[in-house]
Amino acid sequence: MDAYKDVLMKQSIRSRLLNFVLRLIRRPIRNHGQLMALRRRFAKLDERLVGNAERLCRISQVDLSHCQTDVLQTIDFSDDPIKAKHVLLFHGGAYCLRSPNTYRSMLAGICNNLGAIGVLPDYRLAPEHPHPAAIEDCFESYKMLLDKGVAADHIALLGDSAGGGLVLSILAKIREENLPMPTSASLFSPAGDWTLSGASLFQNEGRDPMFRLSSFLFFRSLYLDGHNTTDPAVSPLLASFSGYPPMYFTASETELLRDVAIVGAEKAREAGVTVEIDIWPGQCHDMQLMSILPESKVALNKLCEFIAKHW
Repeated sequence: MDAYKDVLMKQSIRSRLLNFVLRLIRRPIRNHGQLMALRRRFAKLDERLVGNAERLCRISQVDLSHCQTDVLQTIDFSDDPIKAKHVLLFHGGAYCLRSPNTYRSMLAGICNNLGAIGVLPDYRLAPEHPHPAAIEDCFESYKMLLDKGVAADHIALLGDSAGGGLVLSILAKIREENLPMPTSASLFSPAGDWTLSGASLFQNEGRDPMFRLSSFLFFRSLYLDGHNTTDPAVSPLLASFSGYPPMYFTASETELLRDVAIVGAEKAREAGVTVEIDIWPGQCHDMQLMSILPESKVALNKLCEFIAKHW
């Protein structure tokens, strides 16, 4: 892991202050009442970003079988959308939470940087819709683009946290269905191993400023609804990575999910996949979403460089 550190910036004062605040408000999530309270808190925070993405993009919705997906086009976009490059983003939220304005805002910035169209499916959430509902919705969003005539080599997959796990699931599903692979796949602080066997889950218990292991155990019970944790369809980190497109992993050195990124990068490399990985010192989980952090801006620029390099 040390080999990944020297190319990254030192932890900023803002990041240290954010971690301090996150530790103060960190609470284990262990029951449905706490989950509902967390959903209300997420919705309240997300309201602060209403209209932020619209400063950069026009946003429309497309109906899928069980959900809608946002489509973001930069305000000055005038090309043929079928020939355009697309970023398909699967949002995070422990498979149970949504923050649509937060993700529209991040995706709008990425699209503006790359001159691409953004696609953001509002996939079904657990516990109301446990596994495999989210995978079905996200896979349908990928097929929708192919069916419209968008070339697979014009589609870059992106996912953070639970969305990173969904990226792994969708890659496995694409391979299973013998569909063309996207041009790249990028994963921020990814989930994807419900066996919870990574050493970082125990090494970083108490060090992660955002989560406790007990919360992951609760989210696992909601999402899996009795499915076997060792099934690669459930824990896509356990699947073969053979045939996957170039992959970019990032995580924090001190977060609980760190080893999903490290093991994923190792498996990709062993399968002959082009892979890059950044392990950030001292950051919180999914810090790319924290727009107040200078590290977030650097990380998102690195993401755009990776995507552009493989288009």
